[in-house]
Amino acid sequence: MPPCFAGSKRPLEMVVYDPAATPSPSANAAALALHAAAAPPPFGDFAPISAVPLSAVPPRLPPVPTARSPLVADAGREEPPCLRRHFLAELGLRADLPVHFVAEKFVTNTDLDGHQNRFRIPSDGVERRLRAILIPRELHNANLLHDPPPIPRKRPRHEQPDVAAEGEQPPGKRMKQPKRKGKVHGGLRMKLVDLAAGTRELQMSQWESSRGTIVKGEGYLDFIRRCSFKERDAVEIWAFVQRRVRLLGSALCDDSLLHVLVVKRNKQARCNCLVPHEHFQNPQLN
Repeated sequence: MPPCFAGSKRPLEMVVYDPAATPSPSANAAALALHAAAAPPPFGDFAPISAVPLSAVPPRLPPVPTARSPLVADAGREEPPCLRRHFLAELGLRADLPVHFVAEKFVTNTDLDGHQNRFRIPSDGVERRLRAILIPRELHNANLLHDPPPIPRKRPRHEQPDVAAEGEQPPGKRMKQPKRKGKVHGGLRMKLVDLAAGTRELQMSQWESSRGTIVKGEGYLDFIRRCSFKERDAVEIWAFVQRRVRLLGSALCDDSLLHVLVVKRNKQARCNCLVPHEHFQNPQLN
C-alpha cells in the first residue's frame, strides 16, 4: 500500500513539540512592551501633556443657591420701636414675641375707598412669609390652605330693552334691576394694628376670584381713616401671633389672634405713637 503522501508535491515533515523550547510569558510581555515603545504615535509626534490627573482636582460646580428663610426680615430692616415698648404689653402678649416682616406696599385708592372697604396684603409677602407663621386651622379659615387657580368671573347677562309689559313702564326705558349683593367670604379672625389708632378686630381671607389676600370686616373704614393713611403712602406690614406655652402642667401664655401691623415707613426711626392705653381702653377701637 503506497504512503498517504505519495501523490503530494512536497513531502510532509514530522515536527516534534518540545515544551521547553516555547518562550515564557514574561518574555512575551517584554517583547510587547519594546514593540509598543518603539512604535510611533498614531496621530503624529506630539509633546507629552503636562496636566494634573482629573481625580486629583475636583470639578468646579456652580454655587448652590441658598434658600432664604421666609421668617427672616430683609437685611437692615428694623421692627417699629413702639411695638415692644408699648403695644405688646398693652395687647397682653409676651415682650419677647417674634415679630415677622411680611411686605411693603404703597397705599392705594382701593384701600381707602368706602365702596371697596378692604385692605389688600401683597401676595408675595403672604406666600413667602405670612403663611409660614400660621397653623393649618388658621390657613383653612383664611382660605390659604390650598392655592387653586383663579376662578374666572361670569359676566352678567344684559337684559333687552322694552321688556316690561305694556302699561307698566314707558316704552324705550330699561327696567331697573336690583343691586346684586356681594359674596360672603368669611375669613380668619385677626386684629389690625396701627401705632396711632390702636387695634380693630377684623377678618382676613383670600378671594377665590383674584387670589388676593384682603383684610375686611365691620368697622374697617372707620378704623383705616383713624390711621391717617393717604394714597401713595409707603407702609410696611408686620405680623405676630402668640402660641400657648405650658410648663409643668400650667399655661404660661395662651394663644392669641393674628395681629397685622401697618406702619408708615418714615415712622420707623422714632416712637410716634400716642399713649397706647388711651386707644386700647376705648371700646370703639377694640
